[in-house]
Amino acid sequence: MNGQTSDDRVAAPGAAETEETRSVLPRIDPASVSRPRFAWADVPRYFRDPLGYLSRVRREKGIFARLPLGPVTPFLISDPALIEHVLVTDNKSYKKDLFIQMLAEEAVGRGLLTSEGDFWRRQRRLAQPAFHRERIAGYATTMIRCAEAYADTLALGQERALHRDLMELTLHIVAQALFSDDENIPTQEVGAALDVLMERYADNLLLAFPVLRRLPLPINRRFDRAMKRLDDIMLSLIARRRERGGGHSDLLSMLLRAQDEDGSRMTDRQLRDEVITLFTAGHETTALALSYAFFLLSQHPQVAATLQAELNAVLGPGPLLRLPSFADFPSLRYCEAVVLETLRLYPPAWIIGREAATDTTLSGVAIPRGAQIWMSQWVVHRDESLFAHADLFRPERWLDGLQKRLPRFAYFPFGGGPRLCIGNSFAMVEATLVLATIARRYHLRVLTPPPLSLLPSITLRPRDGFLARVEAAVSTVAKGA
Repeated sequence: MNGQTSDDRVAAPGAAETEETRSVLPRIDPASVSRPRFAWADVPRYFRDPLGYLSRVRREKGIFARLPLGPVTPFLISDPALIEHVLVTDNKSYKKDLFIQMLAEEAVGRGLLTSEGDFWRRQRRLAQPAFHRERIAGYATTMIRCAEAYADTLALGQERALHRDLMELTLHIVAQALFSDDENIPTQEVGAALDVLMERYADNLLLAFPVLRRLPLPINRRFDRAMKRLDDIMLSLIARRRERGGGHSDLLSMLLRAQDEDGSRMTDRQLRDEVITLFTAGHETTALALSYAFFLLSQHPQVAATLQAELNAVLGPGPLLRLPSFADFPSLRYCEAVVLETLRLYPPAWIIGREAATDTTLSGVAIPRGAQIWMSQWVVHRDESLFAHADLFRPERWLDGLQKRLPRFAYFPFGGGPRLCIGNSFAMVEATLVLATIARRYHLRVLTPPPLSLLPSITLRPRDGFLARVEAAVSTVAKGA
């Protein structure tokens, strides 16, 4: 997390941020990244398969390319040193990209994800204490309790809509851990509204032609209804907290108290922007990571067996398995490695964008003001020059200090620089402990066969969800069995 001391960090993924890990900028021939002659040439290819298209550009055009995808012709950079320059070294020359600007205007407002400048820095300072190590240790109890309650609903032989289950589970965790409110939040309605949000921002026609977003199309009407319902839910949460007054120590209470201290009251709308951002970002990425983890474990029985062996060793064998705790986190190294490797292969945040706020240069290439820069975790994380056998699921690659050897932005599932995701440590602890809590009792065998059909939207979602069958974990006696 930005602004933390080393003592505050809890399993923040990525290479250690030292001078030794930083690479010099590669030499780029400006002529090789000149504006395409036909600005719309690749739009059909991108529409058909965004992930495949970006991967093919990296293979065929190298680490710095300009894409013929409409009038903005974005730059795609796929080298860790170039990405570090944009996100860290020269970050003041860039701001949030057009996509995030649109998301702010239409959906999430000026929350931590989308705000800029002094306003963003103020909000970040207010929210940061909620994500310090001692706070996360406290949240761990909630994470484990919610995961165990979910496991109690499972029965051997049952088939479950796994991604939907995990979305609801992580929403419960966020509601309790960050907002001390769960029973009054209609999680199924929130999940349905977020599905509509993701559907709309996965529609490339709407993104390419802004005028379509203002027409009374069915997808636009569904989106408007979904956002109205989300607004009602979040504003009700804020109103309840205002009525209750003090006595809480969660994130929402911190924001409310901080407003009173500086004499300027934050409006309900501003609070709504922060709450909806933290709700959506706080549970979406973890639910996706867990969904993909169970999918990969189902495809790799030896990895699942190794994970079970670690759980037996740390938590006790067979029927003696106990619930994990935050104190067990350092010992669950293979479980954490499963999460790290899942985030490499299926990064929920699959692409980051920036817009040049001023005329600048990048490795000798002129970047004009307003230019869009794309940096794709999906592309970089699968680069064979950075990861041996990059397409294979190998959690053990993270057990021998790989994070410290990698270039700083070879692995960046939570972004980086000043805008590093504030909840990166929360998400890693949550994903690891929830995975351990469920896997100690059950093996959730995903029945969806590879290759997955993916939906690149705000996050990288499985297009059709996951159907999973509940099976007994090796050497574990399930409740009621």
